[in-house]
Amino acid sequence: MQNVSIVIPAKDEEDTLGDVLRDLYMTLPRMNNYQFEVICVDDHSDDRTAAIAEGYGARVIKNEAASGKGLALRTGFEAASGDILVMLDADYSHRPEDLPLFLEELQDDVGLVIGSRVIGGSEEYTHIRAFGNVFLSTALGVFTGCHLTDALNGYKVFRRDIFTDFNYTSKTFEMEIEIIANTLRKGYRIVEVSSHERARAGGQAKSFVVRHGTRFLLRIIYEGFRGVKPTTAYEDRS
Repeated sequence: MQNVSIVIPAKDEEDTLGDVLRDLYMTLPRMNNYQFEVICVDDHSDDRTAAIAEGYGARVIKNEAASGKGLALRTGFEAASGDILVMLDADYSHRPEDLPLFLEELQDDVGLVIGSRVIGGSEEYTHIRAFGNVFLSTALGVFTGCHLTDALNGYKVFRRDIFTDFNYTSKTFEMEIEIIANTLRKGYRIVEVSSHERARAGGQAKSFVVRHGTRFLLRIIYEGFRGVKPTTAYEDRS
């Protein structure tokens, strides 16, 4: 039986976190071959986010570093015990009931599974956001040779060693790119599954097109110039 750690970074998400955890805890019993822990990382919230997470039985950890999604995720991953790590947003845009599809794809030499909103659709996409995602996913392909439809989606499932074998430096949303680059360096394959993105159910968005889009692009260029070819130690996936 594999151990799975579900990490939910949350900053002032009292309006939506309860819905996420309700659906998640309804989904987990469907997957008898896994043992789960649910970790909510309280990212400097000023509301009842932590109390709501505790009320549902999630393990609550405070991000003691500066506020930021990347830093919150790193805090959660460091505390996680699972062989498999799951990233799930707290705004109810991701569908916890899709998690079995992700885990089914994490087989053989697959190291990372990403939910694709291009395939599954999105209620959040404006024309600008849709163009930005296509542009940045294309840029990732140009700089790393990894061609994905939705590199930026925060719904990801991946093997623990992709985190533990590297020193992560991302502070905000560019963590998505760092995970992809390190997956490639391990020699794993990346696959995408259809995942529908709901409109945020409440609260305020934490990502901004220009600010975080620029950080995404800079991280893509940085990882591309660093190189993503597996080192000798990681080339044999048998």
